Amino acid sequence: IVDDRASSLERLTRMLSAEHIVDGEGDAGQAVERAASGQYELAIVNLSLQSADPLRLCSQLRGQEPARQLPIMVIADPDDTPRMMRSLDLGVNDYVLRPVDKHELLLRIRSQVSRKRANDRLMSDVQRTIALAVTDALTGLHNRRYLETHLNTLTRQAREREGDLSVLTLDIDFFKSINDTHGHDVGDEVLKEFARRLKSNIRGLDLACRHGGEEFVLVMPDTDLSVAYQVGERIRRLVASEPFQVQNGPEMLTVTVSVGVASYQGKGDTPEEILKRSDEALYSAKREGRNRVVSQAA
Repeated sequence: IVDDRASSLERLTRMLSAEHIVDGEGDAGQAVERAASGQYELAIVNLSLQSADPLRLCSQLRGQEPARQLPIMVIADPDDTPRMMRSLDLGVNDYVLRPVDKHELLLRIRSQVSRKRANDRLMSDVQRTIALAVTDALTGLHNRRYLETHLNTLTRQAREREGDLSVLTLDIDFFKSINDTHGHDVGDEVLKEFARRLKSNIRGLDLACRHGGEEFVLVMPDTDLSVAYQVGERIRRLVASEPFQVQNGPEMLTVTVSVGVASYQGKGDTPEEILKRSDEALYSAKREGRNRVVSQAA
């Protein structure tokens, strides 16, 4: 509740406290900051504020991204129709006229809070659906679709900035044998643990994806070929040095990975060509005995 009259604020708080957790604020600037925290489900603004312009306050609440979906209710005097109508034009959701009837106020608050919660659930469902569309369900890494879109973007940025970009293609060695010998449940555990080790040993700006099956792709912006090679070698050692603990098979399982590394070669290079060179380097690593890192030919 935003109200700079102590008696009015106390009365409203008393009306609502049996059903709601109520915070009162008499300072408009502080009210905007608190609303931006995202922890509230409704803001009630007294249109008779003395220390600030209540319409400006409503506009500021609507303009703050974290509070953009926050319902706003105003309390107005019966003879203050012009300002009340103006508040509705600014995006206020509802109003109550003085003298405030407790039951009417509670009913209107319930309606606004219920709508806010329904909208929050809907937004959460939409965001979850979007996340599922670009995320590999098993490993939690981004999927091939996400890789294709963002590799295009990162390649374009490297071209515009004349910067570096490297791609690592990683393939778990003898993965079919793991599935055939121990079953797909063990294979899934290996994939999840590999993804965990990969994700925990890269930078926040790097893009780790499951490309399909037991093949993964790591895209590293602002990274040249030599540094990317070192990262690939570090990941290879990290995988090979510590056996994988699995629940549905042997207690510990030795796993290795082969890595192919390629980098952006300047104007005219394309995401498809970078991936192709990275794949070719991976195949070389496989032919040369696996459990190794090979970078593209100069």
